[in-house]
Amino acid sequence: MKAVKLKQMLACWMALLFIMLAAQTAQAQKMAAAIKDVKIGTIKTPDYKDSKAPNNNYWCRLMVTFNTTGVKWINELDVRWTVATFNADKKLVIMRETVTYEDIEEGRAHHACVYIKPSFPRKYQNRSQFDGSSIAVFVELVYGGKRIAAYENGKIGNLPDKWYEKVQNGPTLKGQLLPKSKTPFAPMDYDFFEHEKVN
Repeated sequence: MKAVKLKQMLACWMALLFIMLAAQTAQAQKMAAAIKDVKIGTIKTPDYKDSKAPNNNYWCRLMVTFNTTGVKWINELDVRWTVATFNADKKLVIMRETVTYEDIEEGRAHHACVYIKPSFPRKYQNRSQFDGSSIAVFVELVYGGKRIAAYENGKIGNLPDKWYEKVQNGPTLKGQLLPKSKTPFAPMDYDFFEHEKVN
């Protein structure tokens, strides 16, 4: 008797899983997205009321603007960043970060961003500040494990065509490319940017 009930429960769970996967597949088939722009800029560390001293560091902000159509609400969407630049020895440096966003409403001009730490140009490039023209960016929108949009902001130096594919399995510099929630900008422009998934 117990074995029969267990089989029935297992069958119910399998049916439910099948329905969920079918619904997600149907949503992915009718959903469309387009990346409109990627901007690279610098932004000063914000000063807060209780700051002990003025903040003079500048972060590099990479911001993507995209549209979504076909689905009223997207429960989760991954934005995958691959960033390339050169260090002081002119060796290629690759940074990656994936940020998951929740509850994205259908429409235009969604914004998401990541930041490169202020210490990066001093530590790795022997520079006092960022040079946006020396940074190449490839960004992807991924839903349900499938890429639905991608954008390349251009090449730098002697980077080959489709450089982001050639470095896919190569070494990356970790801890330098950060989501907004891991920076002092986390509470700023809260409604301008899409909301990161809370883990």
